[in-house]
Amino acid sequence: MDLIDVNTKALLALQSVEELGYRKKATLLKAVNDAPAALEFNRDAATKILGGEKAKEFYKKLDEIDNIVNDMRKQDIHWLTYLDADYPQLLSNIPDPPHVLFVKGNVDALKSDCIAVVGSRRASRYGEKVADEFSREFARAGLTVVSGFARGIDGIAHKACVSSGMPTIAVFASGLDVVYPAEHRGLMDGILMSGGAIVSEYPLGTKPLQYHFPERNRIISGLSKGVFLAQAAKKSGSLITMRIANDDQNRSIFVVPGNIYAAENEGGNELLRECPHALVISPQDVLDAMGIKRNVFRKEVVEISLAESQILEALRDGEKHFEELLAETELGVSELTSMLFNLSMNGLIQDTGGNYYSLSGM
Repeated sequence: MDLIDVNTKALLALQSVEELGYRKKATLLKAVNDAPAALEFNRDAATKILGGEKAKEFYKKLDEIDNIVNDMRKQDIHWLTYLDADYPQLLSNIPDPPHVLFVKGNVDALKSDCIAVVGSRRASRYGEKVADEFSREFARAGLTVVSGFARGIDGIAHKACVSSGMPTIAVFASGLDVVYPAEHRGLMDGILMSGGAIVSEYPLGTKPLQYHFPERNRIISGLSKGVFLAQAAKKSGSLITMRIANDDQNRSIFVVPGNIYAAENEGGNELLRECPHALVISPQDVLDAMGIKRNVFRKEVVEISLAESQILEALRDGEKHFEELLAETELGVSELTSMLFNLSMNGLIQDTGGNYYSLSGM
């Protein structure tokens, strides 16, 4: 994958030109019959299609390509071009596949069966719970959850997989060395440690500009066999992802209904009115529709302490906040934190977001 041929060098240089739109790149590559190496000698075509300044920048990047490649290798970043055999097949079939994908982490995760989980950045407790529960079940069934690394539903979906020790793919709207939002740096480390990957079509150093997010969204759905919407308000960007997936990419879409009186559910409920076939009320509904059988795991007997049994007993009444568990168990903050982590790793409880916890499967 990391052997650099002349076509790959040309594509990496073209992708490194700052703020060069997809359509211009596609037009240029079509002009040379998908033989990017020909661009080195076809300066007239490059100047005509890209414009003088962008063409000049492209040839400068081409001269510097060895330095660009070495910089990526130092940061353990891989690349896949649309001409490579390893390029994700599902993604290659969308109307506008990225010409280059930059990947850090487990590149093989892109070959797995994936499902996208999308939703609002400002999710309600209901939305958080739905995202957490469904993402965990998808991961347990052997699906790789793909999302956009944003605050809200995206972050919860990734965290659910990481805490379950399962791979997840985060698609960035920036270069892979620009972590946005910054508070998700620890989450990024968790994704890489759990066998997942972070992905972007943008070169190193690229800032997360506003129009990058809808461009990123086509990759999230494009990598996935289906797209699940946990929650969306009326003007949520995740609705655009759902419509792209359904109308342009021929992907299966799945939507849970929400409270009709809550503004944070208006977008999802409206989408269900347009696409009633997308209605699901459990993770199993999604798995059945995708023809996936959930993996059966044999759990080893887990020995728990008396204090840990107190936590489990407190959660039998239902989901509780960390502060409630502190009061009921009379444990110290660090002690309770440690025990909650152990119980979560043993699959006995789950973090449902917002510092709430419940018994697994509830």
